[in-house]
Amino acid sequence: MSEREEAEAILAAIEAADVDLAGVLDARASAFRKLAALRERNPDAFVRLPRDEETIAKVRERLRTFPASSVEPILRELLSVCASLLAPRVVAFLGDVGGFAHLAARRQFGRASSYRAVDDVSALLDEVAHERASFGVLPLETSSDGAVTETLLGLAASEVRICAEISVRSSFHLLSSSGSASGIDKIYGTRTALAACSKYLERDLPRATIIDVPSPDMAAELGREDHGAGIVGSELLSELYPLKIAQAGIEDRQNVETRYAVVSTHLPSRTGKDRTIIAMAVHDTPGALYESLKPFASRAINLKRVESRPTPTWRYLFFVEMDGHVTDRAILTALEELRGISRFVQVIGSYPLA
Repeated sequence: MSEREEAEAILAAIEAADVDLAGVLDARASAFRKLAALRERNPDAFVRLPRDEETIAKVRERLRTFPASSVEPILRELLSVCASLLAPRVVAFLGDVGGFAHLAARRQFGRASSYRAVDDVSALLDEVAHERASFGVLPLETSSDGAVTETLLGLAASEVRICAEISVRSSFHLLSSSGSASGIDKIYGTRTALAACSKYLERDLPRATIIDVPSPDMAAELGREDHGAGIVGSELLSELYPLKIAQAGIEDRQNVETRYAVVSTHLPSRTGKDRTIIAMAVHDTPGALYESLKPFASRAINLKRVESRPTPTWRYLFFVEMDGHVTDRAILTALEELRGISRFVQVIGSYPLA
């Protein structure tokens, strides 16, 4: 076979794959439309759909050539579109439009989902608990400051549970309408964003006027019409607004990450690679914490983190993060024993490892 014939054969294979891909996408969309019609005829009709993580894992296992590390964002978008054919999927996130929680939510649930910004942990958990939102996304832990107390205490007082987690790097970019950093004479950004990039701004844009605004979306709104303006914010702003990244990664501290908890009213099934988090209150006696941790040690359960937070009700709540799922026999029996010797025990999450 000549090189020209080989090239033609490769092109034909690509075109055939494209046809197959279109057929697969249509087949999945058609199945979801049929399921939507079934539910409309009979709202009580039950069909257990695989969780997004299950679908992604199955596809990843079957891949032979396509890069496995690249398949998840593609599938997230596909799954988001299919879910929207069934019913609008509303996702609440803590913070501002265009912020990192919004970015984490979009990465988890894709562009076809509907997003709602909420400015309070209790309000977000209430949205999910009363099914005004299917899921919620809120910060669980930062690599710089540790666990987020408000999230932990909110979950301990709620029936909402962590069903997944996603880590997002806190990377700020300089954006502008032109995509160029030259000629920028003013910079819009939130106080947090501007402080995180202060060294870059002082070094590279010393003459620019710094303008502190309340939210990332306000910075984008003010800056997109001004060709002499730059905006400091997340990459999501370049998707939500007609802005281009002029300089990526301008934050002073590199590689700061935030773990975001995805919460819902249900716990995912066991996968074999899971993480469980509990809250517990122990008796105010010598050795009480030691006795409360023994049920895990005696069953060789690997504890990843133990920390406490003061509360008005229990004085202190201890949060224990461990390997395994709440339905694993070892964890199940450990929790039964723990409930017999502790004042309060609450599972606040049990979910597949990210």
